[in-house]
Amino acid sequence: MINNKYIKRLRESLLLNQEEFADKMAVDVSTVSRWERGVQKPKPVHLRRMVRLDKTAAVKQEEGGK
Repeated sequence: MINNKYIKRLRESLLLNQEEFADKMAVDVSTVSRWERGVQKPKPVHLRRMVRLDKTAAVKQEEGGK
């Protein structure tokens, strides 16, 4: 399940600040902040993007960060 802690961990694992993560999600930085604080939940389209980013990060880790 994707919750606010997962979103922040994902962003940090990608070594992105909130502004960079917002760009990848195609949302405003204030939206990322609300997600991370649990004030607002991401829409399904953003959840799918997060899952894709998470899978990409996992593959890069397995490949040694290449």
